[in-house]
Amino acid sequence: MDLTDSTEHGVADATDEVFSQWEGTSSVPGVAYGVVRNGVLVHSGGLGAASLGGPTPDADTVFRIASMTKSFTASAVLLLRDEGALRLDDPVAGHLPVAAVLDERDGPPVTVRDLLTMGAGLATDDPWGDRHESLPIPEFDALVAGGLSACWPNRTAFEYSNTAYALLGRVIEQVSGLDYPAFVRERLLAPLGMAATLFDPHDVPADRRAQGYRVAADGTRVPEPLVSPGAYSAMGGLLSSVRDLATWIGGFTDAWTDAPVPHPLDRWSRREAQEMARFMAVESLFEGGSVAVAYGYGLQVQQHSVLGRIVAHSGGYPGFGSHMRWHPASGWGVVALGNATYAPMQVPVAEALSRIVTMTGAAHGASPAMVVEPWPQMIAAMAVAEQLLAGDDSGVDDSTWSPNMDLDVPRAERLAQLSGIRESLGGWTRDDMSVKHPTPARATWTVTGETGSARLEVWMTPERHPRIQKLVVTPVAEPAE
Repeated sequence: MDLTDSTEHGVADATDEVFSQWEGTSSVPGVAYGVVRNGVLVHSGGLGAASLGGPTPDADTVFRIASMTKSFTASAVLLLRDEGALRLDDPVAGHLPVAAVLDERDGPPVTVRDLLTMGAGLATDDPWGDRHESLPIPEFDALVAGGLSACWPNRTAFEYSNTAYALLGRVIEQVSGLDYPAFVRERLLAPLGMAATLFDPHDVPADRRAQGYRVAADGTRVPEPLVSPGAYSAMGGLLSSVRDLATWIGGFTDAWTDAPVPHPLDRWSRREAQEMARFMAVESLFEGGSVAVAYGYGLQVQQHSVLGRIVAHSGGYPGFGSHMRWHPASGWGVVALGNATYAPMQVPVAEALSRIVTMTGAAHGASPAMVVEPWPQMIAAMAVAEQLLAGDDSGVDDSTWSPNMDLDVPRAERLAQLSGIRESLGGWTRDDMSVKHPTPARATWTVTGETGSARLEVWMTPERHPRIQKLVVTPVAEPAE
């Protein structure tokens, strides 16, 4: 899709500027990057070489995406959950008997959910896990049966674990009857048309495959060998392109729209994967403010004090580094793939997305974009509130007014307060542009009079037939001259 307006051209220019000025490119032979808007790749670019002496990578160059694979594994688990084949709170040992060893320590049994959210307490295994991708399944099962070391009791702390996702890969195999790569390929990749996303690098045409490199102490770039799939592929075995990953990102941003978008995984499950499931940290930002960070299902979820919700995941592997990141409230996303060991692609991707969200006016999107339709009773309650402000309480009865209202503020006292505000306004009208519904059960708006303004706020009860449970009317101070 070509960029057609000044905003999108500005987004493209800003992204190109971030990547061209990123100092990390000096240590990464080649980088491919792309900007996604609502699942459409609206801009892409490349720097350096896909292999030394070779062409510049582009949106169709295939890189190993490493731990970005975890979002595919989590989606596969959710597919099986939605079909009734497993429950997230099933003990892992119930599906994978060798995993019974996980439950030998004190605490509750380790569940599928615990593995998804990095809550099983297993010791972080980067970079050890990266060198075990090709481990044969029987050897992995023997490794697990022999016992695994844990840093924390189950369900008490976040601890990033590749082995947790390797275990999920085995659960998927046990429950589905398919080997893990086949399940992901048949149930996720094929329905989405992600033909360039594969598990075996030998299946990628040589002219489309990026070569991975490590940087030796003397600065020499040493090629990393191709690695075949195995027991640890569920934690980081996929290879993909910027173009295919735009489709994958779009599946998550589209989950926040009500329009039906074809996807093998239900949109409610895609939303669920992007929720804060296990707290990680609160971090300070260089530019001021802070961000709360948590793990979802195969995704990292951030609540940014300026940008709102950000969803992301990095991938690091011998020879490769990658990062994808999106802003659910606006549908913007950025992805970048590099061919150097653990290339920190999150640095330029985070900067690019921050610029895009800010320059397009999408900042302060504290929540993903959802159309909020107020309840009919909410609309009626707004009219009752305005009648009260006008001195008319005929709309206040048992069908509209919760008993707590007169207990919290006696009716005569409330009417006296509203009378004083009414006199300060003069004749007034509702400012329709000011109406906001944070939820279907809440409303805030402003009325503007001849001599002042007031802000109204109404909350409804959670009853079958909702009634007003809160009414606040506050005079709005005039700005200083």
